[in-house]
Amino acid sequence: MNLALDFDETYTLDPETWNKVIQLFLTSGHKVYCVTKRYEHLSKDIKNVLDIPIIFVPRSVAKMQAVKSVGIKIDVWIDDKPQSIYPYKINKKKLSAFHVSNKPISRCKK
Repeated sequence: MNLALDFDETYTLDPETWNKVIQLFLTSGHKVYCVTKRYEHLSKDIKNVLDIPIIFVPRSVAKMQAVKSVGIKIDVWIDDKPQSIYPYKINKKKLSAFHVSNKPISRCKK
């Protein structure tokens, strides 16, 4: 399995835990990539803390397109901005079919 992990506002929210998660996936035989829209010349901190491949994506390109262009297929994306992953156009007709319920959200039982 190939996983993509965003850096800013994802990894940075809890680096200690993410390091454990990354190690768990690597130990299980999976591949983990950092896929970021951060400019490479401003990424010294990323390179200093992550020991996984880093894919730098230009601002005008969707992350999925950038990763595919280097021959990688990501199975699981972990990102605080999912809209940066896949390029899409909003279909206003389909969008108007969605609504938010006024019912309270039930909590999961532990």
